[in-house]
Amino acid sequence: MKSSIILATLLTSLLLFQGFQCASSEFTGAKLNIQQNNLPEAKRLLELEVQKNPQNEEAWYLLGWVNGEGGDYEGMNAAYDKALEISPKFSKDIHGSRYNRWAQSLNRGLKYLERASPESSMFYNNALEEFEKAMRAWPDTSLTYRYMGYAYYSSGRPENAVGAFTTAWEKGKDIESLKPAVRLYIEHGDQAKTRFEADNADKLKNISNLASIRKNTRKNDVIDMLGAPDRIRRGPRGTKKEDLEFRRFNLVVSIENDRVTAKTFSKPYTPDIDSTNYHKAMQEYDKAIRLLTEAKQAEMADAETLNMFLNAYIQTDRLTEAIAEYEQATATESTNKLNQYVLGVLYRSSGNYEKAVTRFHEALGLDSTFADALFDLGATYYNWGVEIMRSAEDKGVSTSEHKEKFKQALPYIERVSEVKPDDVQVWETLGTIYAQIGLQDQALKAFDRADSLKAK
Repeated sequence: MKSSIILATLLTSLLLFQGFQCASSEFTGAKLNIQQNNLPEAKRLLELEVQKNPQNEEAWYLLGWVNGEGGDYEGMNAAYDKALEISPKFSKDIHGSRYNRWAQSLNRGLKYLERASPESSMFYNNALEEFEKAMRAWPDTSLTYRYMGYAYYSSGRPENAVGAFTTAWEKGKDIESLKPAVRLYIEHGDQAKTRFEADNADKLKNISNLASIRKNTRKNDVIDMLGAPDRIRRGPRGTKKEDLEFRRFNLVVSIENDRVTAKTFSKPYTPDIDSTNYHKAMQEYDKAIRLLTEAKQAEMADAETLNMFLNAYIQTDRLTEAIAEYEQATATESTNKLNQYVLGVLYRSSGNYEKAVTRFHEALGLDSTFADALFDLGATYYNWGVEIMRSAEDKGVSTSEHKEKFKQALPYIERVSEVKPDDVQVWETLGTIYAQIGLQDQALKAFDRADSLKAK
C-alpha cells in the first residue's frame, strides 16, 4: 500500500506537468487507475499503450511496476528491460524496485529458514517459495541461490542443493557457494565409489591380493590371501621348491624355502567388474575439479579449496595433470606456502619422494609452524623408508637404509605431536617410527597415548 501511495503521488505530479501534452487515452487512463489502486485495469490499459506506442519507456516502466505489485516478476522484469532498452531514464527507479522486491522475499525466506528443523520441515518449503520469488525478482543475484542451496541441503535434497550452489558461483563468483558445491560433488563421488567397491568387493580384493604377492612373500601369506591352491607340484627331491597352482586366477606361484620366487599368469586375471558407479564417481569428481579450477583461475582459492582440489585430483588419478599445474603455480608465485605444500603432496603420491621433501622444506621455509607440512614431510620420509624396506625384501637383500629415512622422519613428527597433541594418527605414526628404529620404550608410550585418545 505504501508503494502504491508513493507511485500515485508521483503520477499526480506527472499529470500536472504533462497535462497539456498529447497523451493517449490508454496511457492517461492507466495512470488514473493506478491512483485509484485499480491495478488490473491499469495493466490492461498499459498493455494496449505499449502495443500502440512501443517506444513509450514510461509506459513500460509502469507496466513493470504493476506486474510486480501483482506478483508477476517475470512480467515485471520483461517490461523493465523494455524500458531500459529505450533509455536509462527510469534505471534508478527500476533498480530500486527490483532490489526492494528481492530483499523482501529474501528476508521472509531467511526467517522461515531460521525456524526450520527436521521436526518442522514445512518451513524449508516456505523458505524455498520465498527464495524462488526473490530469484524471479532479481534473477542475477547469487546470494539468493546460495540460500536456496542451504534450504535444499538442510531439507535432505542434495541434488537440488548442489545445483543451486553451482548457479550461485556461476552468477556471482561467490566462493562461499562454491565450497559447499564442491563438497557435495566430492561427497557424491565418494558415495558412488563406495557403492562400486561394495558391489565388487571380492573381485577387487582378489586383484589387490594378487598385486601384493611379490618375491620373498611368505608361502603362508599367499595361502591366506588366495585360499588353498588347487594343486601343489613338488620340486626335485632334496629341494624345498614347489609350485602352487590357483586355477581361478590363472596363476602359478613358485616357492622355495617357503618364500615366493616367481608368479606366472597363463593369461591375465580379468574378473567381470561392473564399473557403472566408478564412472559416476569420476564424473562427480570432475565436476568438483572444474569448479575448483575456476576458483583458482579467479585467484579465489584458499587452504580449504586447495585441499579439496588435491583430494579430487588424487581420487581421479590425474596426478600428472595436477603436478604440471602446481609446478607452474609455484614457479609463478614461489612464496605461496599452500601451493608448495600441495605440490609436495602430489609428488609424494606419485612416488617422487625426493622432490616431495624439497617442496615441504620450501613450505616450512615460508612458515616454520605449518603443521600440515611438518606432518607430511615426516610422513614422506616414513613412506620412503617403507618403500626401501619392501624393495630390499623383493630383491632378497638386507639393508638398514630404511632406518635412516625413519630417523629423518622422527623430528618432524615429534614437532607435529606438540602442535597437535590430540591427533591419534600422529601418535600412531610416531609409535611406528620409534619401533622401527629400536626405541621401544618411546614406541610403547606413543601407542599408549594413541589408545587413550581413541578411548575418549
